Amino acid sequence: MSKTYPWEYHGDLTEDRIVAVARMIVDGRQAAVELFDEENGDNGWTLGCRAFQFGRARILRAVDEGAYDWLGVVDRSLQLIFTIGEVPLRIYRGEAEEPTDRTMRQSLPELRQLGFSFDDCDEGRELAYRLAIETDVDGSVISVKFVGLRGETAILNWDVPLDSRRFSGAIGRPASESVELEAPAVGVRDREDETKTSG
Repeated sequence: MSKTYPWEYHGDLTEDRIVAVARMIVDGRQAAVELFDEENGDNGWTLGCRAFQFGRARILRAVDEGAYDWLGVVDRSLQLIFTIGEVPLRIYRGEAEEPTDRTMRQSLPELRQLGFSFDDCDEGRELAYRLAIETDVDGSVISVKFVGLRGETAILNWDVPLDSRRFSGAIGRPASESVELEAPAVGVRDREDETKTSG
């Protein structure tokens, strides 16, 4: 039987829990996008660092405040390994189907937690669980996917349903106002003029 949803791998990975964490990450990334200031030196690197840190801070704050009894932390460092129930997860920006070497790497604390979370023969034990944040050119979130990786292969690739009513324009940002444009100059090119200028 092929498993399609995270909760089929582990009962702690419910839709509501995954969506709650994804919203923290999306809100953090959107705050970073809104603060982006190219004139003062921001670039893709500063946006990426800030976006990750803003999402990380929201997750750590929720853990510290006890906002969710199912949310925990294994590693508070910049690597950030957090748990939904017993299952350890990490975050990466990029395509769900194209994880990098760094994304696939699992630390000893993460592997140890997986050992506690799954039985020895459970196929879910072999996976690296990640939230893949897919972004637009401006850094805003296009989608969030819950991914279970076995090596470079996404065995589990589930689209996290985010409330689309909140997202008109880039996720979390209102659509920009329309702009009036002048009518374009349209006509048939004069072939004689083209041959005179090109010859």
